[in-house]
Amino acid sequence: MQSWLDGVVAGWRQKRRVLMYNLGMDAMQVMVIIGLLLVALELFAGVQMGFDLVLIGSILFVSGFAGMAGGGINLSLVMATIISVLYIVFGRQVIRSKIIVSTKHTNIDRLAGKKGVVVRTITPDTAGMVRLEDEDWRAIADEVIYEKEKVEALAVEGVSLKVVKIKQK
Repeated sequence: MQSWLDGVVAGWRQKRRVLMYNLGMDAMQVMVIIGLLLVALELFAGVQMGFDLVLIGSILFVSGFAGMAGGGINLSLVMATIISVLYIVFGRQVIRSKIIVSTKHTNIDRLAGKKGVVVRTITPDTAGMVRLEDEDWRAIADEVIYEKEKVEALAVEGVSLKVVKIKQK
């Protein structure tokens, strides 16, 4: 049984040598080419891939060149493995937190639903002023709202606060 397995392994090694010889490349050159292809794929796919392909491609590229510079295939494989594990364990979260954009609400968003008082009359074609939480805001409305009437902020539209009159009970 062992001799059969040795024969299969030896045959596979011979086929691999022939394939690499026919391509005119060794394993380290293949690593460099695969690394470049991964970087190019990331560039075409965009950042949706999460920057992983660029980093893995760069790791293969650098490791392949380190092996070609004199370290051999063993150095290339060990280097690629160690750097990949370090990236996955430590670097991936840091990179993703820098790349992925999260939507943050600004202080303007907090104005929706707040109540205030008109300090300058608002008409449908003329903006007025509203005081909300000790700040004066430029305000617009679809109806006429006079000074000292109470309003509720709906949203911010451009540089103006969209308001509606609070109906008295």
